[in-house]
Amino acid sequence: MLEKVRSYKGFQIVLFVPETNAPGKSNGRVRITGASLDVGVCFTPDWQHSPATSQDAEDWLFAYAAGAIDCELAGGFGMDLGHD
Repeated sequence: MLEKVRSYKGFQIVLFVPETNAPGKSNGRVRITGASLDVGVCFTPDWQHSPATSQDAEDWLFAYAAGAIDCELAGGFGMDLGHD
């Protein structure tokens, strides 16, 4: 699995993207952490249809993580990503 690190609005997003996609296999994982890197949340998607390419998986994982961050910053999920 390829590991890609990105940032969004002060949060670190680590994307674990599979090099190849196959039915019944993990199609990625995401870890979101705050600036201190000691508090965060992880998730693994459960797609009905696997992404066609690794780039599609990476793009989707990042978009999902960015959406989760935006919702959290708006007071939505209570994940406490901003906790120091």
